[in-house]
Amino acid sequence: VGLVIGLDYANPHLNPYQEFQRFKTHPAIKEHLVGGTCISYGARVLNEGGFHSIPKLTFPGGALLGCSAGFLNAVKIKGSHTAMKSGMLAAESAFEALTLSEDITTVAETGELPPLSSLTELTSYPE
Repeated sequence: VGLVIGLDYANPHLNPYQEFQRFKTHPAIKEHLVGGTCISYGARVLNEGGFHSIPKLTFPGGALLGCSAGFLNAVKIKGSHTAMKSGMLAAESAFEALTLSEDITTVAETGELPPLSSLTELTSYPE
């Protein structure tokens, strides 16, 4: 059982936890919960801004992936699939970038970072 409350609600004193407790006492919900045992409890914050709210995803040395990038299907409240897929695509891109250049020695092999001049820039940024 879950309850999603947008963080843009008008009442600043609204308590989502209390609203969830109240929701569970509604006759249509209560009939399914009576006699049950709570085996776990959790809370999540869902970023549901949509496609036009996705930020720039890459920056020098990193990328935003999964939920931190805003990849959530808010209508279906599904984010795991898009989070995993964004991680898979990022790994494939990093692998491709590293294997296309023959002169790259990984940090795992040497234990030290190469000089900045020998690093491969994956995206271009204005200086």
